[in-house]
Amino acid sequence: MNYLYSIIISVLVLSSASIVDAKPGGAHDRHQAMYLVNLVRNIDWGNNNVTIGVFGDSPVKSELEALVQRNAKIQVKQLEDFSNVGECDIVFLPDASNRDFFVAQNEIADSPILLVVDKKPLVVRGAEIGFYLEEDKLKIAINPKEIEKTGIKISHTLMEKAATFF
Repeated sequence: MNYLYSIIISVLVLSSASIVDAKPGGAHDRHQAMYLVNLVRNIDWGNNNVTIGVFGDSPVKSELEALVQRNAKIQVKQLEDFSNVGECDIVFLPDASNRDFFVAQNEIADSPILLVVDKKPLVVRGAEIGFYLEEDKLKIAINPKEIEKTGIKISHTLMEKAATFF
């Protein structure tokens, strides 16, 4: 009886873990938020505060807010449209369509703003940084040519950990 009880509990725990990760605020969103915070740490912003704009209604925004609640240097802003992207240092476009990507890219062209996406092909098309899944692990891709255009200096440590696209 104890053996059967243990199996049932194990199945319930494992199934509830996958359900939690599938919901907004799950592990994938948390990892993306952690990567965004690490971007701030691996870029020389001087003594300035950094604003991360999250486009749309993404659970990544609430994960970011939880991570930076005690860090006055990082602010998180929800972006409903592209009119306020100039107020951000990093713009994150989760689930970006090609149209949204190109509009955002045009809005921030020639400015020191990093465009971060969660689709690897958009990094090849001109986003500075992107997240993607490889073997169920979140990875980061960097387009050094596009980053150079922004004038932002990224640490060598970050460059070494990321896949690069030219």
